[in-house]
Amino acid sequence: MELALVRRASIIALLAYSNAASAQVSPTFVPQSSRNGEEGNAIKGPLGQRCLDIEAAARAQSFDPAMFDHVVSIKNECNKLISVKLCYANSDHCRSFIVRPYQRVDTILGAMKGITIFRYTLTQKLA
Repeated sequence: MELALVRRASIIALLAYSNAASAQVSPTFVPQSSRNGEEGNAIKGPLGQRCLDIEAAARAQSFDPAMFDHVVSIKNECNKLISVKLCYANSDHCRSFIVRPYQRVDTILGAMKGITIFRYTLTQKLA
């Protein structure tokens, strides 16, 4: 009787652990909505629209789902060569590159374990 109670308690504990572990699974793709630092220096096209279309997301790595790449995609929708400096907010960890007219650049700003939300600053100028 006592052995049966111990087994039952072990099974219940195992089920509780597996449910808790499955509840902590992170999403594989977390879109970012903030585009800090681009409003004041945005290069505009001939009709007044912004030249750069920017999307950012945290993407889980396939070999370690707890590790997230911070991916930023920048598409130039104008006929201008634009130099871009992309940094984590309040950091000197940056990437600099040129976005050619009507081209798209995808870059990994960094990777962090368990960090699905990140902030960045973007400065742009004509190249």
